[in-house]
Order: sequence, then C-alpha cells, then structure tokens
Amino acid sequence: MASPPRAANAFSTQLAAAEEAYLRLAAPGLPIARHETSSGPLRLHYLSCGQGEPLLLLHGRGSSAARFAPILAPLAAERRVLALDLPGWGLSAKPPFTGRTAADALGVWVEGVRALLDDQDIERADLLGHSMGGFTALGFALDAPERVGRLALVDPAGVGTQMQLDVRLFFALGPERLYRRFGKRLVRFVYARETAAPPAAHTADPATAQAEIEFLYRLSTQHEILASGARAFNAWINLRGVHLDLSERLPELALPVLLLWGMRDRVTPYANALRAVRHLRDGRLVTFMRCGHAPFAERPDDFAHVLLAWLAGVHVPNRV
Repeated sequence: MASPPRAANAFSTQLAAAEEAYLRLAAPGLPIARHETSSGPLRLHYLSCGQGEPLLLLHGRGSSAARFAPILAPLAAERRVLALDLPGWGLSAKPPFTGRTAADALGVWVEGVRALLDDQDIERADLLGHSMGGFTALGFALDAPERVGRLALVDPAGVGTQMQLDVRLFFALGPERLYRRFGKRLVRFVYARETAAPPAAHTADPATAQAEIEFLYRLSTQHEILASGARAFNAWINLRGVHLDLSERLPELALPVLLLWGMRDRVTPYANALRAVRHLRDGRLVTFMRCGHAPFAERPDDFAHVLLAWLAGVHVPNRV
C-alpha cells in the first residue's frame, strides 16, 4: 500500500484504516496505491494497480472503489486499473449537493470521472460501472464518447424505471442513518440480500470476511454522505420512482457495450437488462446465474475472465 488518504476527521481515519485492512486481505500481494487528487473544489480518492491500457472502475450507491477488491488482481495482471470514489462517497470529498434534479446529480458524478481522467492525462479509457456507477459511466459515455473505448455496465441503474418499492423505501429512509442505528447486523443482512449470498461469500477466510464487514460498516455510516451523495441520489431515485432513465439514449452509443447482470438482482431488475440490450447498436448481455446485484463480488473469477475476454475482443458466452 502507498499514499494513504488524508483523513478529515476521526471517522474518516477509521474508514481509511478499514479500507487498507480489507484491501490487504482481499487482494493479497497486489501492490495497490491509494491516492488523493484535487481538481478545483473536488478532492478525489482513488486506487490504482497494474500496467497497460487504462480501465476505470466506478462503484454503486453507498459504496467505494475498494468494493472491487475481489477482481483487482486479475484485472491488474492485464490492465492499468483505476478505481474512483465518486464525489460524495467513500473517502472523496462530500460537498453538500445543491442541485435539484437527477441530471444535476449525474453531472456531479460525471464531473468526478472527467476530473480524474484529466488529472491522469488519460485521453481515452475503458469504463466499468456498477449500479449507480453504471449510470455514471453511461452518462459520461453519452457526454464524451470520444473518451471511452469500451463500456461495461454491471447491473446498472438508470436504464429502466423498474425498481421495487422496498428498495426505493430503503434508499429514502437513508441507509447511513439505519446502519448507524442498527449496526453491523443490518449491514450483513442488506448485503446478503443484495448479492444473493453473504458478504465475502467468495472467500472462506474468516479474517477477510470480518474485514469486509468492518469496511462496509465504516463506509456506510458516514454522516457527511446524507447532505452530499445521498441527497444527490435521492434527486434521482426516491419513493416516487426513478427520475432519469437513459435507456432511450442507448442507441446513441457507437462504442462496444457489455451488460453484465445477475439474474437474481433484487435492486436493478433483470427485466431491465433484457430491454436495454435491444437498444444497443453494438451491445452484448452476459447473465450471471445464481447471482444478485454484485456478480463481481459473488463470482469474481468468472466475472474477471468474462470482462477481460470481452475487453480483448474475444467472444463471451451469454450465460455464466
């Protein structure tokens, strides 16, 4: 590990320590650099590892770059991997969200992607986004297609309006508040429900499983998120529904697009995948059987194999 992030307060210090511990156990032996960079008012935290053509990873709601730990080693063996904490989340800055619309929220997250690529002098990169990060990656690709080589969307939100009421209610109540009140038991329950398996199901190592829960708890109980990332998210998705759906703009994409989707996803329904792929000019859907909302965490080896094959232009199966 290198370049530990600057902690703004005691809680951030604990989160940074939990992130480092989880990365060390979940990606053993992999040199992962932890960075901070500033672009105007944006202070961004990101991870980097590997060499080669750049691949940028974008996380979902309430998550961070380190959630990709299970797939970092295989990806870094072939690519230069950058994983960003989007503005308002993780260890990146959390300025209060002052916008009013879902488009305003998307603009904040897209600007974080642009700022990191500019900071690293990367003119063009492949992008992978999960859930909210998929929405962000898609938004960036639509806004700046010349800067994206290939686009991989993992159980993305925002490519359909279907989302169960209980999921929208959970978001509206504020996971950050709920986790603070009910503790790590709720963290375990929610992530088990989202992934169709307990957190760290991909490893039998108790120490790694414990480190993951500790990291998820620290990550998900940051009070600063409520006025920042969570408020932005709520302008997009709340009890009334999904307020910005980019599925009708999918035909605008001329670049190759891969949808990677867990068939048992309870957050972004699999039905959205079947509709979205029909709108893509150069698109493919890979379905992960027996997987929920995060196939990269549930089946990391299979996920990395499929992704790297597709990035290399090799045919990938419809189902895994």
